[in-house]
Formats: sequence, structure tokens, C-alpha cells
Amino acid sequence: MLGPQTDGDAIDQPVLEAKPKRKILVLGSSHGRGIGQRLQKAMGDAYAVTSIFKPNADLSNVTGDIGKLCKGFSKEDQVVIVGGPGNSLERNLNYQIEKDLSDIAQKTSHTNVRFVGLFWRHDKPWINRCVREINLRLERSLVEVGAAHIDAIDVSSILRSEHTVHGLHLNPRGKDKLTRLIAESIKGRHIPVVMGVQNHFLG
Repeated sequence: MLGPQTDGDAIDQPVLEAKPKRKILVLGSSHGRGIGQRLQKAMGDAYAVTSIFKPNADLSNVTGDIGKLCKGFSKEDQVVIVGGPGNSLERNLNYQIEKDLSDIAQKTSHTNVRFVGLFWRHDKPWINRCVREINLRLERSLVEVGAAHIDAIDVSSILRSEHTVHGLHLNPRGKDKLTRLIAESIKGRHIPVVMGVQNHFLG
């Protein structure tokens, strides 16, 4: 049986416009390798993640183009900084993070920033006293420069077993945990699984 016929005129259908994706820009040194892909999976299709990492770069180099790269961002978007100050510290044990933070704050006031703290140096444990001091100064400086749009991400829960044998970089488990910490910071809630692997370390 033939169905009902029309007179040939087109039938208007409501057009549903796709909601623009929120943008996440990941800037990092060697620690940023592989984080962008993991974060995209953790955040889902509502976000578009772009990742740029510069091996062995210090913080000023990692964030040198931050103003240009996030020019079109809004308060719906995020910049994630992973690594850089550790290289700055290794090259100068008297490194002052405040100047770099002030520069980042000025160039990103129109959006949000998640700043990953310095990782423990299991390859050079004698530097860890300075790492602890820089992390404390990071928290304090964000208040002093009025950077309410920048949140520090505490990575002290990342274990030695989640680093490579050498002790400098994170292994895949460590990268999964770091991704989870970043995603939780952005979403503001606990995320039990990243990359399909359950994290038992923070449960």
C-alpha cells in the first residue's frame, strides 16, 4: 500500500545547531607528552583538546605563546600547563616562579588556567626541597597576583611506582593518574576511571 502523498513541497524540519565544544589547550614540557589524548578521552565529546609540548623547555618557553594561543578562549574554556617550572628549577636552583606566574595571569585573565604543580624528582632527590618550596610559592603567588582564574593542581599523590625506572618522567599509570587529576579539577568532581583503567590509588 502506498503511503500518503504530498503535493511536492518540502517539509520544513527544525534545525538543531550543535553546541560549540569547550576548548582545552594543554601546554607542557616533556611531562605533557600523551596527556592531550588521554584528557580528550576523559573529558568526552563536549570538549576539544589541543596539546602542544616542548621537550626540556622551561616554563617561560612552555607558555611563551600562551596569549596568542588562547586569544579566542572564554570562561567556558581551559588552559592546562603541565611541566616547565621543573626545568626552570633544575637550571637555576634560585628560580623565582612569581615572574612567570604574573605573566601567565595577565595573558589569560579572560579564561581559566589549571597549573600542574611540580613533580617529585626521584632521579635527583636532593632537589625535592626546592620542589616543595616552589609548590608552596606557587599557591601563595596565585593569591598575591590576584589570579583567581588560575587553579593549582596538587600532584603529590603521584607515587614513585607511577614514574619511570629513571625517576624523572611519569609512566603510563602516572599519566593516567595525572589526567584524572586534571579532569577532576576541570569538572569539579571525582572521576574514578581514566582511559578505561581504574585508578586504585586515590579511591
